[in-house]
Amino acid sequence: MCSKMATNTASRVSDGLNDTFVKEVIQEGSGLHKPNEGATCKVLITPSSPLPDAEGIIGYPINTECEICLGTGTGSLSSAFDSCIESMRLGEQCRLIFDAKIITSPDGTEWVCIVYLIGFSRSKEVWEMTSEEKLIRVSMLKDLGTKCFKEGRIEQAEVFYLRGLQYAIAIGEQKDNRQKLLLSLNIAACQLKQKHYDGVIIHCTKALNIDSNSTKALFRRGQAFVELQDYELAQSDFDKCLQLEPNNKAVQNQVILLSAKRRKLDAHYAHTMSKMFGKSTTE
Repeated sequence: MCSKMATNTASRVSDGLNDTFVKEVIQEGSGLHKPNEGATCKVLITPSSPLPDAEGIIGYPINTECEICLGTGTGSLSSAFDSCIESMRLGEQCRLIFDAKIITSPDGTEWVCIVYLIGFSRSKEVWEMTSEEKLIRVSMLKDLGTKCFKEGRIEQAEVFYLRGLQYAIAIGEQKDNRQKLLLSLNIAACQLKQKHYDGVIIHCTKALNIDSNSTKALFRRGQAFVELQDYELAQSDFDKCLQLEPNNKAVQNQVILLSAKRRKLDAHYAHTMSKMFGKSTTE
C-alpha cells in the first residue's frame, strides 16, 4: 500500500482570530471526510524548533501521538491548529507555517510545525444533537472561555463564548434562556475589556431582552454609553441599576464619575459658545 507523497501544494488557512497561515501538504490524506468541531482526533504535532512553553502556545500536546477534542485548545495559536486540522483528511501530513509577525523561531525565522492527522472520529453536527448534548457543549465552551478570561486572554475567551452562544441559540426558545443570558453578558465583558463599545451595547441589549432586570447588563451597557459620550443613556441605565440594587457601590461610583464627565462637557460647551459669541460681537 503506497501513500501519496508531497505535492508541494500550499494554501492559506484562516483561524478567524489573528491572521491566515500557510499550510503546505507533505503527504496527502485519503477519503472524503474531514474532522469537524468537537471531533476526537489522534494527532502528532511536531514543532520545527523549540520554543518556551510551545505546548501552552499551541494548546495541545506536542512531540507525541495524542487524542484531542478539536476546538478545545486554549493556547494563543490553538485556533490556527484547529482550522488546519479541520482542513485535513485521514493520514495527511502538512507543515503549518506562521508569519514572523505572529511568532518566530529562536533564530528569528518563521516558525513551522508538522501536523500529522493519524485518525479521527467526527462529532455530531449541531442539527444532529439533542438539546442535552447542545447544553453539554455550551457548558464546555463557556468554561473554556472563562478559563481564558481569567488568564487575561480576552480575544480567545470571546471566541469560546461566541461559539457557546451559537449552540445555546440552536437549542431553541422553548428551553431555559439562562445560558444565552450568561454568554451574552460574558461576551459583553470581553468587548468592554477590548474597548469595543458598540458590541458591548449590542450584547447587553440582547441580555436585557432575556432579563430586563439584569444589573450586569445595565451596568456594562451604561459603561459603554459613558465611553461613547451618550451620557443620557448611561444615566438611564445606572438609574435603573440603583433602583434594583440601591447599595451597589460599583454603580454608585460610576454615577459619580458620570456626573463629573457631564460637568466637564458642559463647561467645555459653555467655553466654546462664549468664544463664538465673543468673537461675533467684536467683528
